[in-house]
Formats: sequence, C-alpha cells, structure tokens
Amino acid sequence: GGTARAYLGRAIVVSTFTRAMTAPYLLILLISSSTVAMTAALSPRASPRALCRMSTPAPANSPRVLWRLAGVGAVVGPAVDAVHNQALLAYDVLPVSVDLGLGIAKTSLLIPPLLALAYALLGGFLPPLAMALVGGSPPSPRGAPGPTAAFAVSSTVAIIKLSELLQQAELPPAAALFLLAVPCALQWRLLDGSRASLALALLAAVGGPLAELPLMKLGAWHYLTPDYWPLAAWSLGPGTGNEWAGLSAITGPCYFAVTTDAIALGRWFGSESDSESV
Repeated sequence: GGTARAYLGRAIVVSTFTRAMTAPYLLILLISSSTVAMTAALSPRASPRALCRMSTPAPANSPRVLWRLAGVGAVVGPAVDAVHNQALLAYDVLPVSVDLGLGIAKTSLLIPPLLALAYALLGGFLPPLAMALVGGSPPSPRGAPGPTAAFAVSSTVAIIKLSELLQQAELPPAAALFLLAVPCALQWRLLDGSRASLALALLAAVGGPLAELPLMKLGAWHYLTPDYWPLAAWSLGPGTGNEWAGLSAITGPCYFAVTTDAIALGRWFGSESDSESV
C-alpha cells in the first residue's frame, strides 16, 4: 500500500510538471539556451598573429565614430526595437506599423532620433568616461572588431526576441529577469569582458527605463502590462496617481544588451577610422 501511494505521488508530480512545461515555456527555454550557445560558439577569438596585426583603434568618441553610431541607431535601432514592441508597449505619438508578412512591426517616428542619440552616447561618448571612472583593463580582443560587432548585434536581437516571448508567457517578473539576465551576462563576458563596459551596461539597464519617464509623462507611449519596476518600491506604483509611469522590468536587460552591442559597434567604427587615417 505504501509503495503504491509513493508511486502515485511521483506520477502526480511528473504529470503536473509536464503540464506546466507547455510549448511556450519550452520555446522560451530553447531560445534562451540557444542564445547562450550561439554567443559562446560564434564569439570570435583572435589568434596571437591577428592580434599583432590589429592597430590601435581611434577614440570611440571621435566625431566620425559618433556620427556612424548615430546612423546605426537611427536605422538599425528601430528595427531591433520593433522585435518586441508589439507585445510590450503601444506608441501614442507618431506611431508607425509595417506589415512584414510574418507579423506587424510597430515603432514611432520619435524612435530613430532617440536611438541615434542613445547609440552615440552608449557606444561612443560614455565608454571612455566609464573606463576613466571605473578603471580596470580595457576590453579583451575577441577577434576582428567587425565580426565581433555583428555577433553582438545578432545576439541582442535574440535577447530582445526572448523578451517578447517572456512577456507573452506572463512569467513572474523574477523568473523573466533571470532568463534574460543569463544570456545578457554571457553576451558581455564573451564579447567584451571589461569592468567598465559591465558598469555602463548595468547603469543603462536601470537608467534607461527611468529615462523614458519624461516621454511617457508627455504621452509618447505606454506599456501594455506594466509592473512599475523599480517605481513600485518607491511608492510610485499603481493606485498612487502615477499610472502614466508604468514601466516594465523586462526592458532593463534589453538596455543592457543594446549597450553591449553599441560598445562593440563603437570599437569597430573606431578601428575603421584608424585604418582610414593611416
């Protein structure tokens, strides 16, 4: 009798776990692990001979580098951002919707100039400042700057797609943050690894969502299912008359990943500027 009850209990546990692991959750875990594996496998490694051939890149905050970063932010940034926008937020000022066949990409005409500024700051102006303030070693060479930047951007796209799936799955915020934080941390470790870049990415993960508040107050956009992170901890959550400030915690890791690829792009553009000046 006792043995039968034990087997029955185990069967109930297994059955419950199987029902919980529905297709969306399995897909989320698959993409999360695939993002980690892809970043690890494709992370370029420079041979000693290749490193000897690399020239010292131009300063990341040179005008030419800043303009290139702004161009990428204005053109590529909205496309990357649109990967998760349809599940995350709605634009209320100058909205733009593009039917891509597989889905509708949503953005706003406000986004290109905002992301142009963000990429120039995160990839060009702020990294030298972060290095001066935080110290530590510069980013370890992971290979040629161009492929490294390409892998950084592609892994950011995968992370942002994962954020969309997590939003749709309605996981607890802590679980969603963990599933996003793991690939973000590995993206930084494998493609950069410097203390200054980590500090800047963490600052962007917290400061980026907060920087949206003035625009949200003006009615530029609103989040569909906000959790008011981190404002709820400061008594600024729902029911306090600050419904306009409904942020979503899931955006923090996305800012982290965007910072990592902006820094990689800045390093690439800096190396190109240096080679052109030779």
